[in-house]
Amino acid sequence: MSSKPEHIIRLEDLEGLQPPKEILLSNSEQELVIACAAGEKLAQKRVYELFSGKMLNICRRYAKDSEQARDLMHDGFIKVFLNIGKFKGQASLQTWITRIMINNSISAIRKEVRRGIKVNLEDVQLPETDQEQFELGEAEKLTAKDVFEKVNELPLGYRTVFSMYVLDGFSHREIADELDISEGTSKSQLAKAKKLLVKKLRGEV
Repeated sequence: MSSKPEHIIRLEDLEGLQPPKEILLSNSEQELVIACAAGEKLAQKRVYELFSGKMLNICRRYAKDSEQARDLMHDGFIKVFLNIGKFKGQASLQTWITRIMINNSISAIRKEVRRGIKVNLEDVQLPETDQEQFELGEAEKLTAKDVFEKVNELPLGYRTVFSMYVLDGFSHREIADELDISEGTSKSQLAKAKKLLVKKLRGEV
């Protein structure tokens, strides 16, 4: 008989649990990982509570709306708990979970592209000298919330490339590989995204 935990994970069940015991609040990251890998739901709930807010914001950068962002986060956490036994501690748990959320979100976007949903990833090359400098005057006072909201208003293709390159540290080669586009397309989408975002932040569009 297998000793592996049953891989049926419902985040709704975790949300309905009583708050984790106090010992879980002070457990080390590795102890939480071990408990999650063993299928202990209170440990899974604790991990969910620790990271769900940040992960929802990450998914929102790629999703078309808040509902899809929650779906992406939900699917991402299922993958987290199914694979958490593979976590080796070479990076922080937050970094590891973040990468899963990003990859899961990109995968969902890529599927939409392949299904023919318009994502505005046309192959238009722009010379490097034409790329808009992503700078705002010091007099323009903006909060992180302001910028986040305007990023979410970008067309899906622009937003995806901008998020991957500027916010999540992908190279243009990596973006091209992930989205099945050329590096030139990635560069042009980034340039257009920056230009449009600056205009939105300045209230010009």
